[in-house]
Amino acid sequence: MKNLYFPRKVKVAAYELESAFTVKKVNDQIVLDGVDGKFIQCLADKLNFEIEVLLPPDGLISTSYGNGTFGGIVGMVQRGEADMGIMGLTISERTAGIVDFSIPINVLQYIFVTKEPKQMPKISAFTYPFTWNLWILYAFMVLAAMILFQRIMFRKSTLLGSFLSVLGSIASQAMENVRETTWRRVLFGLWLTIAVVMAFFYKNSVVSFMTMPGKVPVPRTFEELSNAVLNGKYKCLTTKGARDRDKMLESVNEYMVKLGEIIEKNNWEYSY
Repeated sequence: MKNLYFPRKVKVAAYELESAFTVKKVNDQIVLDGVDGKFIQCLADKLNFEIEVLLPPDGLISTSYGNGTFGGIVGMVQRGEADMGIMGLTISERTAGIVDFSIPINVLQYIFVTKEPKQMPKISAFTYPFTWNLWILYAFMVLAAMILFQRIMFRKSTLLGSFLSVLGSIASQAMENVRETTWRRVLFGLWLTIAVVMAFFYKNSVVSFMTMPGKVPVPRTFEELSNAVLNGKYKCLTTKGARDRDKMLESVNEYMVKLGEIIEKNNWEYSY
């Protein structure tokens, strides 16, 4: 059986990043450190080859020029300037047809970070207890009760008087000039139950908020982040030279594709 040829010297394209891949000179010898650096050093020791580290001139891991050619580490391997590349390389449809990939040695999960949310202003404590939909429903109930009570519950009452009586009942004030019949008492008791329960929850929520104010809501999932970015509330940056955008554009989730498209359009990125 023929022995496969293995070079004595291997050119490795890499990107220096603390704790991932660093090149140090100790006693006139090159020592690789970091997770990826130690991995390559282990291969070199076991397979008995010498390492020549090449850093990408553009300082990127990978970037597409749009004409089938790439820059960064992937570009160096594509052009034959390096025998292999390491450091944060991910497989995508664009790069899979350009260079050969080994069996993946790690699976990464994408996360995003946002600024620590600020505390909500205390003035918002008055509207915080209920959502806007509930506030609208509550206002509709008050208006409906005002019209209904003015017509069938109160004696000779104007709409303004009925409104003030209904509003007062929410604040635990007594209602006067009420016509007393059995079915009117049932209706009246139903409204008082609603008013007392709503007021109870509202007061407790306000006290709780004033004691420990909540924080301004921030996106917690990629779907929420995508909606926030599309609405212009947030700006999302991806790593310069990484394949994060490709992963978003190739996602089966529409919100991820839309997020990738707006990042691509505005060229939002950051460097290590």
